[in-house]
Amino acid sequence: MTSDAESKALATCQLTDSPWRYAFQVAEAPDAPLVIAAHGSDRDIRGLLDGVALEGQVSVLAPLFPAEIDGENTGDDYKFLTGGGADYLVLMDRILADALTRLNGRPRQIWLFGFSGGAQFAQRYALFRAAQLDGLILAAPGGVTLLRADVDWWPGLRGAARAVGAEVDFEALKTLRTAILVGAEDRAAGMVSRAEGTKFGARDAGLAGDTRIDKARALRDSLSAHGAPVTYTELPGVGHKLAPCTEAAAVILRDWLTQEQASTLPTSDRRHR
Repeated sequence: MTSDAESKALATCQLTDSPWRYAFQVAEAPDAPLVIAAHGSDRDIRGLLDGVALEGQVSVLAPLFPAEIDGENTGDDYKFLTGGGADYLVLMDRILADALTRLNGRPRQIWLFGFSGGAQFAQRYALFRAAQLDGLILAAPGGVTLLRADVDWWPGLRGAARAVGAEVDFEALKTLRTAILVGAEDRAAGMVSRAEGTKFGARDAGLAGDTRIDKARALRDSLSAHGAPVTYTELPGVGHKLAPCTEAAAVILRDWLTQEQASTLPTSDRRHR
């Protein structure tokens, strides 16, 4: 298994009995919330760790999904949860379980953030694991899965259980608070061709629109129609860049952290805040 040189230079943990690795920054408080941060195609793990760590107030777990395995191009496989002989749904479950054994306590909350291709992974992972999450932030996904039973996987959900090997958790999705972010200038059309007959190609690949803004809006509307608590923000003057998206995500995470901390205070203390 190989990955890019920058990922190799990071201090990482290795999954038990497996070559898979992940970067892990542990917060000062043993029960601090945990942020799972999923990289985009650029695999800028350092940018993720620096962007959403909140000065050590949260732990950050960043899985390293390799661009190549045994000579095979696997750069996009994680975005669709399958490919290259790997089951990324189960893999993420194992990475999370392994990381939790390295903490002194159980995190009070688990939040999932993804940028670009990582947002594709995060959205699809959450479809099946929403019950394990307390918050989801999706930044500039290049493709989305709409909650439509009349459209085949992956643009929709028909056949999802067969393709992924798990059932979509519709009930948990209804209560999973979700924030969608996209740059207001992230307007490039047809970023990646997913034409039917190609790897990860699908007949309805263009269903959610041409640009990342189109796709983000379509996903917002789909989640809202399902009853999910979703917010949507277009970042002024921002194109397809990680740093402005992590900055915006950090604002949301800080707000969630403040809410979470307030909810753990005794009633008398909450009254005087």
